[in-house]
Parts: sequence; structure tokens; C-alpha cells
Amino acid sequence: GSLEAAKVALAEQRFFDGVQSINAAVEAWEAKFMAAHSDLPASEKMDILRIPEEWLNKMSSKLTDAEKRELAQMYALRAQLLAGLGAQKRAEVDIGAALTLVPDDAALLKVKEAVEAKGVEQQAAQQSKTPVTIITGFLGAGKTTLLNHILHESHGKKIAIIENEFGEVGIDDKLLNTKS
Repeated sequence: GSLEAAKVALAEQRFFDGVQSINAAVEAWEAKFMAAHSDLPASEKMDILRIPEEWLNKMSSKLTDAEKRELAQMYALRAQLLAGLGAQKRAEVDIGAALTLVPDDAALLKVKEAVEAKGVEQQAAQQSKTPVTIITGFLGAGKTTLLNHILHESHGKKIAIIENEFGEVGIDDKLLNTKS
């Protein structure tokens, strides 16, 4: 089913597909759980994913130990998939929900460490990226004026310009007052 598809997607690093599969699995689990219990507090469909902390606060007393373990495994799998997508904060929410259900579980703690390590790795990758801005526009829109302003402003940044000009006669290269 959806849970197995999510596990396969994680193994194959198809994170987006995996999140869709795990969401379907959790939605089915929630529907089954709600149908089996008539005395549950009010909640909206999919609160289990949308606001897991609140949902667990309302429902945890109604969950059996087996249901807690099963749901914790789904939250942990979802956290890994979300971390793979780069949704670090949400991945931490989901692994937190898993640990709320089954505190001190060694396997879940390993998943938490892996999710946190993925976040550190993503932060480092983000810091090593070079920002790029592409300026486009019609003739006379102010592109060259903007570039001259950026080049002459004291902002402490190094700027490189790659100009791709169409036409037989180049105009912007003469208009750009470059600074070395």
C-alpha cells in the first residue's frame, strides 16, 4: 500500500513521491482510527498531519501502544522524506511527534539524529551557494541604469556581469561604466 510505496520512495530518494504516499497512508490510518472510536474529541480531517502536536494532545489517551508505535513509524518516515526535500523545520515537527508517541525509542532517536544532520548539511550547502540575479526587460526599461547603480554602490560585494546582448550593434557594453 501507500506505506510500502513511501518506504520504497525513500530508499530510491524519490522524496516528493514518498511524501505523497506517506500522506495517503496517514490519511487512511486516521480514517480507520476515527471510525473505530466513537468517543474521540472533535478534530478536522488531516489535523493528524497539519497540526500533529495538537492532534496528539487530544488523541494520545485513546491510542493503544501498538497504534502509538505504528503512527510513530509513519511520522518518522515522513520526517525523513521531508528532510530529503529540504523541509527541515517540518521534518523536525514530525520526528518530534514520533518521539512524543514513543519517547526514548532508539530507532526514532537515530532518525532524529539523521534528520538534524541533514539540516546541518543543507545549511552548509546553502551558505556555499553563489546568488545569481537575471535582469531582463524591454528596450528602455532601465536595465543598464540599474546595473550602473549596482556597480557604483558601496555594498562590499563582488559583482560579475555576464551580458548577452542581441543585435548587430552592441549598446550596453558602451553604456556600462564599469569599475575595476
